[in-house]
Amino acid sequence: MNNFLARSTLALGLMATCLFAAEPFIPPVPDKQPEPPFPATPTNAGITMLVPGFTVRELPLKLSNLNNVEYAPDGRLFAAGYDGRFHLLRDTDGDGLEDKVDTFWSESSENYPLGLAIQDGNLYTVLTDEVVRYRDTDSNGIPDKRETVIKGFDDPELNKAPYLMHRRVDSSMALAFGPDGALYITMGNGAPGNAYWSDKAGVKHYSIDKRRGCLLRIGKDGKVEQIATGLRYIMSLQLNRHGDLFGTDQEGATWVPNGNPFDELLHLQTSRHYGFPPSHPFWLTNVVDEPSVWDYAPQHQSTCGFRFNGPAPGRGRFGPDSWAHNAIVTGEARGKLWRTVLAKTSAGYVARSELIARLGMLTVDCAVSPQGDLVVCCHSGDPDWGNGPKGEGRIFKITYTDKKSPQPVLTWPMNEVETAIAFDQSIEQESWPIASSHAKLVSGRFVDAADRLEKIRPGYEAVKKQTQEFPANLGLNNIMISPDKRNLVIQTSDSRTQALHYALQLQSLSGKKYDVAHDMSGLAVFWRGYKGTSWDGWLPHPDLAVAREFTHSSALHDELWQKMKLPGRLMMNGQLDLWQMLIPATQPGSKLDYTPEPETVTVVFKSDAALSVLCKGITIERVSNNESSFQVHSPRKNHWLEFSIILATPAQRLDVSYHTTRDPRPRALATRRFLVPFAGVTESVESARVITEITDGDWLAGRELFRGRASCVTCHVIRGMGSQVGPDLSNLIHRDYASVLKDIVEPSATINPDGVGYVVTLKDGGEVTGTRLGETQTELHIAQAGGKVAKLAKNFITKTEPMKISLMPSEIDKTLTKEELRDLMTYLLLEFPPATPKSLH
Repeated sequence: MNNFLARSTLALGLMATCLFAAEPFIPPVPDKQPEPPFPATPTNAGITMLVPGFTVRELPLKLSNLNNVEYAPDGRLFAAGYDGRFHLLRDTDGDGLEDKVDTFWSESSENYPLGLAIQDGNLYTVLTDEVVRYRDTDSNGIPDKRETVIKGFDDPELNKAPYLMHRRVDSSMALAFGPDGALYITMGNGAPGNAYWSDKAGVKHYSIDKRRGCLLRIGKDGKVEQIATGLRYIMSLQLNRHGDLFGTDQEGATWVPNGNPFDELLHLQTSRHYGFPPSHPFWLTNVVDEPSVWDYAPQHQSTCGFRFNGPAPGRGRFGPDSWAHNAIVTGEARGKLWRTVLAKTSAGYVARSELIARLGMLTVDCAVSPQGDLVVCCHSGDPDWGNGPKGEGRIFKITYTDKKSPQPVLTWPMNEVETAIAFDQSIEQESWPIASSHAKLVSGRFVDAADRLEKIRPGYEAVKKQTQEFPANLGLNNIMISPDKRNLVIQTSDSRTQALHYALQLQSLSGKKYDVAHDMSGLAVFWRGYKGTSWDGWLPHPDLAVAREFTHSSALHDELWQKMKLPGRLMMNGQLDLWQMLIPATQPGSKLDYTPEPETVTVVFKSDAALSVLCKGITIERVSNNESSFQVHSPRKNHWLEFSIILATPAQRLDVSYHTTRDPRPRALATRRFLVPFAGVTESVESARVITEITDGDWLAGRELFRGRASCVTCHVIRGMGSQVGPDLSNLIHRDYASVLKDIVEPSATINPDGVGYVVTLKDGGEVTGTRLGETQTELHIAQAGGKVAKLAKNFITKTEPMKISLMPSEIDKTLTKEELRDLMTYLLLEFPPATPKSLH
């Protein structure tokens, strides 16, 4: 049985209402978009693939911003709108592009979808405390009946809790069907800025058995079980080929110093806690913060939708064979597409990721067609959040059209001056000039492939600092093709040993363009056969299951796997980083209010062949001829352990795992934990933040403006004070000056989902305008300026329409003097007055 399907001790045993109640017939209606006229979209908003062989086309459709897309096995493409509408997209002229829209649910709503799934050819979506199914009853392919499958699985008491937020994303979000037909649904966190749920008296209410920030399993009998906790905002749930459940979660360290430091890919398992909120010696002592399978760095990527690539029933394979079963992941805030390779080990999953595309729009979701095309839907507007439900949505289709173009499968550091790229087929026909116009290698702490193509960035101070660290250019001496014509070796003129990130831009004389990247992870490997044969090279990980998966389609490594069937000896040399194995990283510029207890880490090596482990300065416990382990007490930052593994061959298995004094359960080690022998520590010092624009600002005067003449307090909460109408501003201390000022001057440029305005029309002709604060089974709660909450009976509502612009009036800055604006910005960007002891506050 898969881990996530097992029953949990957290099961609440509550029963949701399985209604299967058919609602009135829904006749298909034509899509009336564009409405309103869409703003001009930047010409650089399209997709740039970072490897050749792909064709990108845009669907010739006009739709508002979409949250989700999904293919049915028969090729129908469903799209769920940010405005609450649902569409069916079909190709009517056979050119491979969906060109016709049937909007089968035309009613806009503040209760918008955040997840789609296809089961038995029917579309399922999750709304607030409800799962809805759309069925086609007349066999024309267009759903015409809306059915509530299940509702009432939320906790009604939490819906009334004043210390929680009750936005759309604080209820049910992503959904997936398990192999047993059960539904898996995630619940939003509900309190990103109030991690342990403090009420006004300071009492903490958070508990892992509460139905927020969790994964639910809902059986066919309606029984609801809570099987995992510590989730922030899971944007997508997907099962891989092994039947294990994964989700993408979002960074949260701007709210909690050590809560989700990065955007993450999580393997969701029963009885695990995933770190938001993180464990705390006073407020949350009974959990272990589960590490992610992969962190999408650097900070502030906003991972959203993802899909596991085919081949699978109803899903083709996107891209070359080496991409089969990879997770294709979208990065919303910076316009990215990754392919993430997953290797399953005896102790869990290990991953590595490669950036495959850059986009000029907010990349929200993707889906793989039965033919193997990748469809990507994007929001318009600026990061982080775009321009809301009424903005222009765009959909792109990426097709793998040139299968003769060699595809890079792996990039690694061979030694101090050489980088290797393995291709899935011969590169004999290509020529690779060393001229700077055709080849460039750069390095840096935050470098990634094709950074020059990054068109959009969210306005965080951490992102600003990333872009201010200019990458170093490395001189190139030579570019060589290996004798078997399957590898490219790039030789630098200078030795490079720093444990940084390296990005390589290449263009062959025939015009094929490649952007790849690597770091200094991995091990130097030597195999010596008893008959004089040998192999020298590199592996990404000592666990052989991981190494085989990650080197798939590399001819050089295929040779090693064949040799390892022969009598001989394999030696792996590297360095091991054991700092903060089960201790979450802390947001740069933030501090914890406690000192984490040090860890003792035990690393275990097991094989089906004889092995020896050596580690400089560490005592090795030789359990048997096939198993060894060692312990490290209180590992320190940037203190890496030199180690070697000697393994007799033939050998099929070498399992590598760790456990700590925090938790005895074995876990797999991430690739970043292993570094090549020649990698050197890169010391970095975080400079103190200086905001020159507010150097002479008066924090106390700014606070008075916030509370008074600027009227901010009538709609916003900051540090626990104000009205919950628009977004909570408490994390502005992690934003940069320019982006916060733009929010004031142009509030409609990017509309936070927390602050989307709605116009609710009532049956008596009246209208109520405000933001969605929450809802019950019978009422919709709309927050209005000043904090007043209108509780509207749902059966008295005619329609709910999202506003085209932000509720916040524009150009508030013009109502303030230059000094007043400076003071207000000082209050927003600094948690405490400058040079004032924190104890006074």
